[in-house]
Amino acid sequence: MATSSSSFFTPSTSSTSSSFEAPLPLIVTDRDGKFVLVPETAAAVSRLVTGPVVVVAVVGRYRTGKSFLMNRLAGTNSGFSLGCTVQSHTKGIWVWPRPHPLSKDKWLLLLDTEGLGDVESAGSTHDTWLFVMAVLLSTTLVYNVVGTLDKEGLEQLHFVVNMTDHVRTRVKQDEDELGSDFEHYFPPLVICVRDFTLKLLVDGEPCSADEYMEHCLQMRKAGMTPDCRRFNEQRQLLCGYFKDRKCFVFPMPTHREDLEFLEGLPDGSLDPEFLTTAEEFAGHVLGRATSKHIDGAILTGKSFVQLAEQYVTAQRNGAVPCIESALERVTTLTNLQAKEEALALYRQRTAVAVTVDELTPLPTTEELGHLHQRGVRDAVELFHERSMLDRQHSHEKELMDALAKEYLKLVKDNAEASALRCERRLQELYGPIRAKLQEDEAFEKEGVFREYERLMELLQADYRDTQGLGDEKESVLVDFMKSKEEGRSHLLLLDKAISQAERARLERESLEKQLEIEKRALEQKKTQQQAQMQALREQMEENNRAFDEKIKSIQEQVTVQSDVMENHNSQLENVLQAVIPIVMQVAGFFLRCRFMRR
Repeated sequence: MATSSSSFFTPSTSSTSSSFEAPLPLIVTDRDGKFVLVPETAAAVSRLVTGPVVVVAVVGRYRTGKSFLMNRLAGTNSGFSLGCTVQSHTKGIWVWPRPHPLSKDKWLLLLDTEGLGDVESAGSTHDTWLFVMAVLLSTTLVYNVVGTLDKEGLEQLHFVVNMTDHVRTRVKQDEDELGSDFEHYFPPLVICVRDFTLKLLVDGEPCSADEYMEHCLQMRKAGMTPDCRRFNEQRQLLCGYFKDRKCFVFPMPTHREDLEFLEGLPDGSLDPEFLTTAEEFAGHVLGRATSKHIDGAILTGKSFVQLAEQYVTAQRNGAVPCIESALERVTTLTNLQAKEEALALYRQRTAVAVTVDELTPLPTTEELGHLHQRGVRDAVELFHERSMLDRQHSHEKELMDALAKEYLKLVKDNAEASALRCERRLQELYGPIRAKLQEDEAFEKEGVFREYERLMELLQADYRDTQGLGDEKESVLVDFMKSKEEGRSHLLLLDKAISQAERARLERESLEKQLEIEKRALEQKKTQQQAQMQALREQMEENNRAFDEKIKSIQEQVTVQSDVMENHNSQLENVLQAVIPIVMQVAGFFLRCRFMRR
């Protein structure tokens, strides 16, 4: 097992998955007995194990065949080193990621721990920490024991007596609460009794393996000596912490002299009853394809590694690992990255040419809304796919707010580009009129005003026929016409062919035309605002739909508290209420710029 960890896995040729050829060292111990997370393994698992993980960990004394059980779960006779000497082959915790054989969307992480009671282990609490890590990281904990499940067999599980000294479930807990909710966080326990040579009898009556286990767990010693109290407390805590438990008893797999060749022996050379039990064990463990989760937050390869890192850091710092704080940290890291990836995807999906280049037509607000919806759909699906369940919905609300701001920025940039295009087009159309007015004789001719009016009407017609100017078309025209009012009035006074009465009529008609232009601009702004609000509402609806699908997916794998769904819609509605003023401010800004002058 001295091969470099980087050589243990090779990405497959498939574009959708990768495979690991052999187990990798995940957690090792330094000279001071402190845990160290192997960075190469952490990086490989984070990068390649993209789906939910089902984690099976095996603990037990060294030289008891733990690695054989892991290899059976992996569907192979080799992988984890079996070892038949007095020296433990597995040091620290090794991981073997495998595609789950019964659930194609999940990964099976097999954790083989260093043998408990290894004389070469570092420090008196080393075994305890190995057991704690196996409990905290697994979805199924396999305890391997040789011989019988009596006092000696259960003695190696004495760690449960001191579990409250090594694990906390919540940040704020009173002393009398410690350990009271372990059953909600501890994995199912599968006890494997190896080389069992006795008959399964309880009080002289035949029994099942499970009945044999329960009998051993229910045994109590009479008396108040420290040994009696410890014996009874250990069994009581095992029953309390591991509510879900199962037992398998294995006969000897082969003749004792052939045990050292067990890894290379074909199944036909093994005891049939042993093989049957091994198949039942593998079927039971693999059939429990519950994803690793904490309070409904499902872990992928990356978040699993982050969780392991939190626990390793606590052990190195001499602190008591806290499940709640570790989950909060992992959730924050995972969801922040998921949010950034979702925003990057949204920007990619909504990338449009909002420039003043007339060669590319500008999108309308309605078209931007459709673009926004496509971007939101892909972004929220990516976020919910890669995020962890956040019961406060804080990261989800941050994403919704960020998407809304991205959309409003897109609308604003588009409006500014539209305004520049429109102004440029109007100046282009007005150029010949300006040149004509600048001729000296133009001011001396009668009928100059009517000629000016005719040219301005042609300008408006040509302007409205221009395609691709964007949503600010009417608003910019309002400002332009207002800017020409003084010059128009001056021409009206100079034109001697127009009587006083006719001049008054023309002034009224001009005002009516101007009001009509402003009315059209206001109606266009109102339509734009409605389109923006609809886009934001549809954004919330899309997020709710994606969240509902995420919850259904989680419910298929774990049991989630019902209050998650009850709180979700009301909390996200607050995001929409917070975004509405932003929309109104943007719209008000443009309205004030365009229409406050009159």
